[in-house]
Amino acid sequence: MALMATRTKVLLLHRVVKNGGAFGKVGTMRSSSTAVVESRPVGLGVLGLKDYEDYRRSLYGEITHKALLVDAAGTLLVPSQPMAQIYRTIGEKYGVKYSEDEILNRYRRAYGQPWGRSRLRYVNDARPFWQYIVSYSTGCSDSQYFEELYNYYSTNKAWHLCDPDAENVFRALRKAGVKLGVVSNFDTRLRPLMRSLNCDHWFDAVAVSAEVEAEKPNPTIFLKACDLLGVKPEDAVHVGDDRRNDIWGARDAGCDAWLWGSEVHSFKEVAQRIGVQV
Repeated sequence: MALMATRTKVLLLHRVVKNGGAFGKVGTMRSSSTAVVESRPVGLGVLGLKDYEDYRRSLYGEITHKALLVDAAGTLLVPSQPMAQIYRTIGEKYGVKYSEDEILNRYRRAYGQPWGRSRLRYVNDARPFWQYIVSYSTGCSDSQYFEELYNYYSTNKAWHLCDPDAENVFRALRKAGVKLGVVSNFDTRLRPLMRSLNCDHWFDAVAVSAEVEAEKPNPTIFLKACDLLGVKPEDAVHVGDDRRNDIWGARDAGCDAWLWGSEVHSFKEVAQRIGVQV
């Protein structure tokens, strides 16, 4: 009943206002604005955000979530240089002729196609998948080129932490009793990469698709992360930069979810929304 009342309040507020005036990682609008609000879960629209946060606090107290799940590539960490630039720079000595724009377009085309050898892209070290991506993107099938590129993206030279305040924020969250986990579509390089970036110890659990054998948006990987943390899905919130994989996938698993770069822009903001001041 409380949730229904909150939805009704959002609709009424909206009507008053209406009547008054994205190897490297690279929704449909409706004519009726009221219909858009009705089609969204409470808390997604600007007008419903505070109502939703108040609703959760009425149920769970000041700390609205027991666990925070974080996407890796694109949220926790990002490539230090544009992918196409690296493919081109390393590939020049192997005869790569495509421009950076051509490489980027071919990469997107290859990455967007179904991976026919397996239902999973990232199996173990995912070498077969990445060999296909690199070859298609650059037109170069030289094995030495692939190995150099593959190894580069295994190092902290290729990646950096997206938010420089992340460590302080995560420390405050854990001190407040919030458990932390990573949920990522990645191959087996993720754990050593996190160690090289000195951020692996920030988290209580890491769910990697290559190990779980399920990739976002499959709810299985989110449920696995919650199981590792010992929390129920409804007690966790996931933060990621991909609407389909992170937001829709997490919600299908029963978790709350916030879109990085749109609904939240820093981990400090994430902590504050959870109810932890940093």
